[in-house]
Amino acid sequence: MKLSMVTWRRVLARIGWPGVAGVAFLLAAIGIYTFSVQAQSARLAQLQQENVSLKLRIEQAAKSGIPASGGMEEINRFQDFFAGTPLTERLNRIYAAAAAQKLVLEQGEYHVSRIKSGRLTRYQITLPVKGSYLQIRQFVAQALADVPVAALEDINFKRESVGSTQLEARIKLVVFLEAGS
Repeated sequence: MKLSMVTWRRVLARIGWPGVAGVAFLLAAIGIYTFSVQAQSARLAQLQQENVSLKLRIEQAAKSGIPASGGMEEINRFQDFFAGTPLTERLNRIYAAAAAQKLVLEQGEYHVSRIKSGRLTRYQITLPVKGSYLQIRQFVAQALADVPVAALEDINFKRESVGSTQLEARIKLVVFLEAGS
């Protein structure tokens, strides 16, 4: 035992405390590598195996004939939602919603444009309205509820003075229709 103690003392004297610290850090690095890096490498290999498995399942699903998203039947069902009710009836529902809020619809602007990709037509209605904020808000909400194929495209408010309760609003609604109606 004396020989090994003497040998260690010589090594310690030769490399000094910085050398001992370096050896300790080297041993610590080996321990960290063993316990964490190798564990993460094993986890990476497992994830790569799962990735390959998922790719195979996707390829098998594609070969089994699962249809792509949608289908003509679903598209036709969607577009049929816009058919049926004539435009005049839809406009009458919008006018009735305004009348229910005691709003007078002044002369509006109407513009029709066909949507290039599909069987729908956009019927844009621009209505100037005067009333309180609450009346205008309730009118828009009621019109959109009564005409489910309508959308609010834009609304602008203007007030003549700070204390005025009356607003001037410019409401742009779009009613979507089947192209032939």
